[in-house]
Amino acid sequence: MVPTDFKQERGLAMSEQKPLIYGIIHIGSSNLSMRIVQYNNVKDIRVIESVRKDTSFGEEVFIHKKLSFPSIKKLCRMLEGLKQLLLDYQVKVYAVYATAVLREAENCRSILDLIRVNTGFNVQVVDMPQEIYFKHFGLQYQFKQYNKANEGRLGNNFLFVDITSGCVGLTVWEKGALCYQHNVHIGTLRLLETFKMNQRDSINFPEALSEYIHAIMEPLWVTVRKYKIDTVILSGREARIVGRLMNVKIGAGVIEVKPEKITRFYEEAGALSTSMTMQKYHITESLASVVTPTIHIYQEILNNVPVNNVVMMGMTFAEAASIFYGAQKTKDPALLYMRAQNLELTRSIAASYYYEPEHAKAMELYSYHIIRAFDQYNGLNERDEFLLRMAIILYQIGKYVNLLGSSAHAWSMVRGTDIFGISDKEKDIVACIVYYDHKGIPNDDDEPFRILSDDSKMTALKLIAIFRLVRAMDMSRKQKLKDVTARITKDALLIEYESSENTALETWMFDKEKEFFENIFGMEARLERR
Repeated sequence: MVPTDFKQERGLAMSEQKPLIYGIIHIGSSNLSMRIVQYNNVKDIRVIESVRKDTSFGEEVFIHKKLSFPSIKKLCRMLEGLKQLLLDYQVKVYAVYATAVLREAENCRSILDLIRVNTGFNVQVVDMPQEIYFKHFGLQYQFKQYNKANEGRLGNNFLFVDITSGCVGLTVWEKGALCYQHNVHIGTLRLLETFKMNQRDSINFPEALSEYIHAIMEPLWVTVRKYKIDTVILSGREARIVGRLMNVKIGAGVIEVKPEKITRFYEEAGALSTSMTMQKYHITESLASVVTPTIHIYQEILNNVPVNNVVMMGMTFAEAASIFYGAQKTKDPALLYMRAQNLELTRSIAASYYYEPEHAKAMELYSYHIIRAFDQYNGLNERDEFLLRMAIILYQIGKYVNLLGSSAHAWSMVRGTDIFGISDKEKDIVACIVYYDHKGIPNDDDEPFRILSDDSKMTALKLIAIFRLVRAMDMSRKQKLKDVTARITKDALLIEYESSENTALETWMFDKEKEFFENIFGMEARLERR
């Protein structure tokens, strides 16, 4: 049974369910939605049930900075309805995500606790880089398949644009490689929040909005234009709304639109205030408030990034999260490919400051062997190894600012950078590793360590210990250690290597750093030439 007031989009017989079945609930700024899906692989996902209810929670949060108690009670009642639907379908595996609506709420902690007490749901608040990443994972895969089926007609270089209530995500792929990503804090609701109600209804508002958007985004275009973009991909709920007003039906697939069509719509609707947009297109105020900033952002992009092709895709966060969750559970190769691309993007970030590629690759290889030697008994997983590799790539970027205090500079720079593919919590772990890259004992007197959660602190300590060992193993930056292997033998980590060169520096530095490792892991570390 579908909960009251929810729009039912699609249903399949319960008899068709297969083992990998789960539910994804999204608490968004403008709606609450749930999808129950059957996941076979990233190419084969069947929707068993999809429900959605429009809400005004996001607008309340953006105006008042918090969600009122009556609204929280209403949200809990709606979530209880979704929980009953999960029970009806006998779905025991699920995830509940919240994006900007709770991320921006000052009383977020209270909301999460009340939801847990009233519904039993533990809500994961997705930070902005994660939100963009979840959606991009599904979008880029779907688009690549479409372009491949059309013999690459849309080119090789693509700019993905995802607009949410809180931000705009810009992601560039060049010849199959992820090479640029930037998030701008000017989403649809955030833009409107900048202006007072009477200003939004002024005849001067459209021009002022256009100028404001340009002032924020203009610094990005010099970099983006370097990639000679062939196709711009516009995605999300905002694309669906604008597409509908342009008489372009955007579903879950890929729809091609001429840039001139968007420009004509901008010329028609861009000069209208919110109330005038409501009257002209016979839409609600909530929809009209989305149209105005969205079409101005679109035109800002087309004015500054000349392209021959525009594609519109309507994938929502709930749809994208459904794909991403299944890929994580099954370790789908598409997810592993995306992680490899994330590391390439991280290398591009590092190269724009200071980066020694061969040194980093050697450290990555050594760390791989060490973590594999522990197998599952070290409390580290593939995700932790991924974070360690990011830290290895980024740890020297502070030298771009000043050799003196470079570790502290690197910490600030990592925390101030949107690193695609990791959450803010994970980014703080990476930043902590680079801060303690060669000296200091992590403790709560230092902000880089103090700000971590308790579980993150233990992860950071283990990764710092391994980081210092592998840094010592290539201290000369000459990659002297060849054919490195690592294994656990008699409560000791034994690292063996071959070399035709003098490795005194590496050996001495390893002996200096191993004490920290031994204190963290409770075992001896030895570096021996075969």
